[in-house]
Amino acid sequence: MNLRKRNRLAKIDKRLSMNRHHLVNKCKGGGKQNWNIAILDIERHQYWHKVFGNLSLEEAIELLIRYKRIKDYQKTSGS
Repeated sequence: MNLRKRNRLAKIDKRLSMNRHHLVNKCKGGGKQNWNIAILDIERHQYWHKVFGNLSLEEAIELLIRYKRIKDYQKTSGS
């Protein structure tokens, strides 16, 4: 198999293992606009939803910042 064909098949295989992830959920008004779509491999997409459920990117960031503040507070309070 020549290099060009092998590269084309690799790109097809890669696309088949990718998912479209909405940064703002469709149920919260997010649409199919390019700015709202992140292309993730299937495994990372599944992990996103295991960890963050259906939170938007901004909601997930806010959640992580809250957790960080809690941990910082616990360190300073001696708990």
